[in-house]
Amino acid sequence: MLVSLLLLACSGSETASEPTGSGPPAAPATPAPAPASGTIQVKGSDSEVNLVQRLAEEFMKKNPSASIAVTGGGSGAGIAAIIDGTTTIANSSREMKGAEKIEASRNNVDIKSFVFATDGLAVIVNANNPMDTIDLEKLGGIYRGELATWDAVGAGTGPVSLYGRQSNSGTYDYFKSAAVKGEYATSLKQMNGTAQIVEGVKADPGGIGYVAAGYVAGENGKGIKVLSVTGAGGAPVSPLDEAAVLSGAYPLARPLYQFINGAPNGPLREFLAYEASPEGQALVKEMGFYPIGTEYVATNQALVAGN
Repeated sequence: MLVSLLLLACSGSETASEPTGSGPPAAPATPAPAPASGTIQVKGSDSEVNLVQRLAEEFMKKNPSASIAVTGGGSGAGIAAIIDGTTTIANSSREMKGAEKIEASRNNVDIKSFVFATDGLAVIVNANNPMDTIDLEKLGGIYRGELATWDAVGAGTGPVSLYGRQSNSGTYDYFKSAAVKGEYATSLKQMNGTAQIVEGVKADPGGIGYVAAGYVAGENGKGIKVLSVTGAGGAPVSPLDEAAVLSGAYPLARPLYQFINGAPNGPLREFLAYEASPEGQALVKEMGFYPIGTEYVATNQALVAGN
């Protein structure tokens, strides 16, 4: 039975689909390669890695025969891995791009999307920074390099020191689209991981960064200040306000995705169901993130049901 369940976890990621999209004709259809037998491989978003690791640990405690390996590397790396068949789940803090969907189709990968949590992307500054709120437009100006000193935004003196992620990060892409609305300043310090942004801003009096909400929860929040962001409504909203994040009032709220190949079976389906369960969602909140948005519940249920 154990062998059968583990084989099902891999076979659930091998459903083929006809290639679509523009470009030269695809090669003759061949199934995408499956990840190593016996283990659910999870790869991708650094924003999600600690949360999914915790969910996997608790799931395996309840299901000792299950094996789940979770690694980071960035959303782009996770998506590339699901496309080339070297992971079972791609963690991603952004939606898939059109070119990625076309490449997946050409590689006979039937991408299915599962939203397992919500994030209020937090803007952080050093704890000694006098600023408490920031306008979204000014935030974009800071990251484009147009507002290069704290004097320019009325928050003390000295140069602004920009911290962000590398370009293969989903959070890099999301923040660029939602806040920067242009090109990042060349002075941006591109960090390998989210935790490095937190540590950098803690040590840098002029630092500002953007990180997933779970990275500012509890002890992680010491030495930094989480800013409220003023969006279209005109009132400053905190990413630590669950109701504001889930309602969309916080302007940097986003769903957290997992992409798989085809309808899930066996332990893979059971793990996704666990993430969406009341127990899984309680762990999501415990880790500093927020529950699944209501608009994704029906889609998730259909996927877990095999539709």
